[in-house]
Amino acid sequence: MVGKREDAWKLGAGWNETFLWYAKAVNELKTRPVTDRTSWRYLAAMHQFDRDLWVDLKIIDKKTPLPPASDTDVAWNQCQHSSFYFLPWHRGYLARFEEIIAATVVSLGGKAGWKLPYWNYLDATNPNARKIPEAFLLKFLPDGKTRNPLEDVPRYGQKVLGPEPKLQIDDIDLSAMGEPDFTGSVSFGGSRTLFSNPDIGVRGQLENAPHGSVHVLVGGARPANAGEGFLSAFETAGLDPLFWLHHCNIDRLWAAWMTKPGVRMEAGKQWLDGPSDRAFAVPKADGSGLENYTARDTLAGGKFYPEYDDLHAGTGVPIPPIGGVAVSVAQGPAAMAEPKVIGANSEKVTVGDKPVETAVKIAPVEGKAMVTAMGPNAPAAAAGKRTFLKFENIRGVSIAGGLKAYVNVPAGAEDAPPQDHVAGSAALFGLASASKVDGQHGGNGLTLVFDISDLARRLVDKGDFDPAHLRVKIVSAHDGGDAAPITIERVSVLRG
Repeated sequence: MVGKREDAWKLGAGWNETFLWYAKAVNELKTRPVTDRTSWRYLAAMHQFDRDLWVDLKIIDKKTPLPPASDTDVAWNQCQHSSFYFLPWHRGYLARFEEIIAATVVSLGGKAGWKLPYWNYLDATNPNARKIPEAFLLKFLPDGKTRNPLEDVPRYGQKVLGPEPKLQIDDIDLSAMGEPDFTGSVSFGGSRTLFSNPDIGVRGQLENAPHGSVHVLVGGARPANAGEGFLSAFETAGLDPLFWLHHCNIDRLWAAWMTKPGVRMEAGKQWLDGPSDRAFAVPKADGSGLENYTARDTLAGGKFYPEYDDLHAGTGVPIPPIGGVAVSVAQGPAAMAEPKVIGANSEKVTVGDKPVETAVKIAPVEGKAMVTAMGPNAPAAAAGKRTFLKFENIRGVSIAGGLKAYVNVPAGAEDAPPQDHVAGSAALFGLASASKVDGQHGGNGLTLVFDISDLARRLVDKGDFDPAHLRVKIVSAHDGGDAAPITIERVSVLRG
């Protein structure tokens, strides 16, 4: 790949050259039939496709010819969410999209070498960082009469990213960048927080936030067939031109994370050369056919490895890496011991309009050991252990939403739980898609893991840790409410 991807806000306000040609190229791709592998709709369907939903949203109609199964079975519905393929699959997807846009720019009379910008929404040095770039808010192109395709899509969230109490989503941050392990043992069952995650259905920390949070903050949480913002659903996300800038920044965060000393990158053959059941596929840049790629192709030296102008600003990496070159593929397996379940609740949790509290019962021996391990006289062997709260198989019919969890909310504070009792919050991006039994994700829903090590220590210090059980309060925000609640199969506590 020639040239480097740049920060969207450093390209100039309004209609800078990069965004003007992006808009012209998007308009051109939208004129192409969905059967064209380089068309806007074909590329979006690669992420995920739902014919009935697209008909309802008038993206296609009932008579629109679709590509043959020889294409759709290979290239469509590929989005890799809640798995350790999330980052490499999206990297290849972005790279080929970028090539198609660049070729279209040249065909329209523009210069060669167009590069996809990234939306650097966590750059503390830029006061505009959290704003949606201006070109995505303008109604028309500079001629004053051509509709701007970068703006002409439904969005129901904030134009400036930040906390959203109505969706139970806390502020976006870079906490994921502090995780030392890309993945862990494939057998560990998603029992701790990781930068990425090898278990289907369990989101890695980067995928949870800022990735999922930005999707829902911009897209909203109403059902897609009611006119939801495209970014909130797997099936429509790729139809929003902002999707590509958002994912470009997520990809950049991965590139920056790999430059950090001491991180342990995945090196297993299953990841490097997988998946074995269905290979990744993208259209050739000229649309003449499809080609396969692997995670190995997205690493340094691979055909889809990107170059960024800066891996420091807004990434949490304290020292700019020399030359911006990522480290080699692997530094060994995760060093931390696999956590063990020390307690769980006894029944499925159903959350509608009102918060719900569930008791996570912890065996007395384990509970007392936990207090001892966190107390002032804790043995040295317990110093590196962490505590996790796990929500398994979250399901619902709402297209998206948000969830927030508290531990041991004090009596009398139920209506306004104190922030120092927060276990974690998460955007439920793609909730309905992940819950469909006949869908790509098998109906397993979403699984979240929160690191509550600091919270658990505070509870112990306050004398508010009962070895018999913890009280977990769950607040959610989704369109269904009591009529179509979300359910959580199990809530558990782990130590390791």
